Amino acid sequence: MALGTATLIVTLAILSGFEKKLTDNIVGYTAHAEITSYGNRPLPDYPGSMKYLFRKVPSITALSPYVEQEVVLRSPNGISGIVLQGVLPSDSLTLALKKIIKGNTLSLSTTDSVPGLLISKGVAKDLGTDVGRMLTALRFHEGMQTREDLLSHLEKFRVIGIFETGMTEYDNGLAYTTLGAAQKFSGFSTTQVSGFRVLGSELSEARNLSKNISKILRYPYFSQSVYDLYPTIFGWIELQKKPIPIILGLIIIVAAFNVISTLLIMVIEKTRTIGVLKSLGAANSGVAQIFLTEGMVITISGVVFGNIIGFSLSWLELTFHIFKLRSDIYFMSSVPISIDWEHYVIVSIIAIVISLSATLIPARIASRVLPLTALKFG
Repeated sequence: MALGTATLIVTLAILSGFEKKLTDNIVGYTAHAEITSYGNRPLPDYPGSMKYLFRKVPSITALSPYVEQEVVLRSPNGISGIVLQGVLPSDSLTLALKKIIKGNTLSLSTTDSVPGLLISKGVAKDLGTDVGRMLTALRFHEGMQTREDLLSHLEKFRVIGIFETGMTEYDNGLAYTTLGAAQKFSGFSTTQVSGFRVLGSELSEARNLSKNISKILRYPYFSQSVYDLYPTIFGWIELQKKPIPIILGLIIIVAAFNVISTLLIMVIEKTRTIGVLKSLGAANSGVAQIFLTEGMVITISGVVFGNIIGFSLSWLELTFHIFKLRSDIYFMSSVPISIDWEHYVIVSIIAIVISLSATLIPARIASRVLPLTALKFG
């Protein structure tokens, strides 16, 4: 009973952890919705557009403008193709700005004559670079023909920070600089951006949020929810939820059968004792009550110890990240854990109800033992 309860709790903690970690990471890259333009054209007057959206769509809680440009980063030790994104230094929606493992944030780069750049741990390794070193960025354009054209599309950046979110596939394809630096590098005016990240009140309302934005903003604006941008990942999350009832049912049924078998063995072992009790006048209900009490002790003790074991294992993984994962496959570097009290309550209640119900079978068998037959047993 204890092992079954602990297994269920740890399983639910891992499944819930996967869902929350993946969701938080994806939302950290895209928020709940993203506004771009048809043909990747620059969107004009982003301050005015932000005011208009806040006024027309009350469910929007935050907006983050960004400039996006495909570039090649070059260092003395290597070359890497990435997508450069320019964001506001005070941006609260971009996950990478919250996952700096070395160096500083973009807010400190505004005082430097050379634009600051945030790169991932993987990109820093590929380029053989570190915080404080210079990188050259080249943006390609179909109109590039002469050496002067090439030089006009070059820009020097200083690495001011290294981030790691755990989602290697996305980390190694993105780098960040300030919005102003990206506008200048991409040839945008100071009011032009590539798009907006939009945060609503609830992730579950992301599709409705995107639809409302699409109704308000016409061509060339184009809005997509996070579910539209990452359908594969959210499909994977939904797929993980489907086996939960099956796993829950099978493990608890096995635990219930263990309780039944334990009590049946006790009935067999105590058959002569049952016969003595009945010959002394014990009622059937009294004998049944003995085994129901025994089953209750086994069930409650197992559930309590199972909760303790499940919580201990979950806490150890949450604190020390014992089990590692390949982040390029699972989008995270260790097994995620989410300790939710609802899991403990649900598993405990279901386990107690099913196991106590299962004790009725051996209790009924014990109560129907005939005294004469019991005394002859063994």
